[in-house]
Amino acid sequence: MDQTFLDTLRCPIDPNREGTLARDKDQLVCQCCEVRFPVKQGLPVLIPAEATLPEGCRGVEQLPCRVRHRKMRS
Repeated sequence: MDQTFLDTLRCPIDPNREGTLARDKDQLVCQCCEVRFPVKQGLPVLIPAEATLPEGCRGVEQLPCRVRHRKMRS
């Protein structure tokens, strides 16, 4: 996966699609909330159900991007 392609990707969990992704071995990591998405056979799997949440986070609604989005809407 080349850097140009990687630069176009955004975290699908981020409601505002601001979270950029960085490569970390066989995963892509959201630079905003640290959610990890697998890369299988060289292709990113950007399906929220396939993601690994950061340690200590019990659910998607606890992620910083989701909390910010809720506050902005209030």
